[in-house]
Amino acid sequence: MTALLLLEDVSYAHARQRPGPAGFGLEKINLQVEAGDFCGILGANGSGKSTLARLCSGLYLPDSGEVLVEGYSTRDEQYRQKIRQTVGLVFQNPENQFVAETVTAETAFGLENLGIPPAEIRRRVREALDRFDLGHLAGTPPHRLSGGQKRRLSLAALWVLRPKVLLLDEPLSMLDPGSKKKIYSLLQELRREGTALLWFTPAFTEVAAADHLLVLEEGKTAWQGRPEQFWGEVGKADRWGIELPPVYEIAAGLSPSPPPVASEEEFVSWLWK
Repeated sequence: MTALLLLEDVSYAHARQRPGPAGFGLEKINLQVEAGDFCGILGANGSGKSTLARLCSGLYLPDSGEVLVEGYSTRDEQYRQKIRQTVGLVFQNPENQFVAETVTAETAFGLENLGIPPAEIRRRVREALDRFDLGHLAGTPPHRLSGGQKRRLSLAALWVLRPKVLLLDEPLSMLDPGSKKKIYSLLQELRREGTALLWFTPAFTEVAAADHLLVLEEGKTAWQGRPEQFWGEVGKADRWGIELPPVYEIAAGLSPSPPPVASEEEFVSWLWK
């Protein structure tokens, strides 16, 4: 069966880093993603997370190796539109995605570019604005939205295109706790419906429920495994630039052998044992 997204020995060098293997922004990255997968990509700023997201979306092309979306190479120009419909990239700063003057126009923009019939565009836009709680803001300019509303709009504008994979570049950054909870819940709903999530972040808490983790360090794979296996490597978190859960840091201050807690519920349960 063909993987939804497959990276085989993918390497990439930014223009200023060429030539030579020592300058690779990413080096020999391997990853396989299937429908409904939740994959966390962890690492410090500058570790290669955003570069990897852009390679997965086809915005960047690998210098060596292959990025395959449903078996189609991102190098092949004839499949680029199909690939960009299958894989949606959510930028760290939502404003980098906005091109239209209102919430409704922004949500419809991608559909119009694909030549979708007007009646279908209207139906999908209404559905998206309802789902992402933006209906009351339909005529509002995107730049006037709050941080959480901007993030929801960036997701709605991709969701109407029905992507099978969402590449999420630090989707909870710069949001207040309430907005973080709402966005996380929306994304997990999409996952349960079969959308694969690749979540790029330095924060372990955000991907503690992932199926698989990949840690990047200076453009290379430093570690791969399941979240519960990560605790065996927790001593390397500082070197890798990974932010540990605050509750774990508190537990570490209370015990020389802190438990692998990533949520308040786990921490309280440990305290009462």
